[in-house]
Amino acid sequence: MLITSDPAQIIAYVARRSDAVFAYPTETFYGLGARIGDHDALERIISIKGREGAKGMIVLVADMIMAKTVARIGKRQQALLEQFWPGPLSALLQARPGLHALLCVDGKVALRVSPNAMAAALCRALGPITSTSANFAGHPPARTAPGVQGQGLEIDAILDGGTTPGGAPSTLADLTVKPIRCLRVGALPWSDISGRE
Repeated sequence: MLITSDPAQIIAYVARRSDAVFAYPTETFYGLGARIGDHDALERIISIKGREGAKGMIVLVADMIMAKTVARIGKRQQALLEQFWPGPLSALLQARPGLHALLCVDGKVALRVSPNAMAAALCRALGPITSTSANFAGHPPARTAPGVQGQGLEIDAILDGGTTPGGAPSTLADLTVKPIRCLRVGALPWSDISGRE
């Protein structure tokens, strides 16, 4: 397994392997990443974690421009997101056609822009990547690279960004409905979001 603190090494590895799955730090925990157009890698993540594919997976994007290549984002939604991105807000939005079913639930996809510099570097180089927690389904998520490695996940590489803050996962909000709806309480207080709609 490749373990490095250099994002360029992860980027180069993923570029030459079609089904690569890697772990990387975010603003909360370590996540499991794969390019969203790499269907073999997406299916590997489900197998690695031992989770249901029907739940969908959060997708990390570098910025609003990249987000709009994955989802349809209206003016009202964009105005709200610009107040909290980058940050621990995952937004459920209308998916654009062509996304793998493992990323979508009922035609919707969850997107986030991470403030973590390493995660952002990966997105800028690789495009949108998955951001499901680096752990077996039902187990606590990892906050360190050794914590990821110690779980025995059958992944290819780990980007070591030190210890992540941990705490609550990202807050998940459905922005396709009005009023918007909280799907998961997380690191960003819901009162901060609902009052800005």
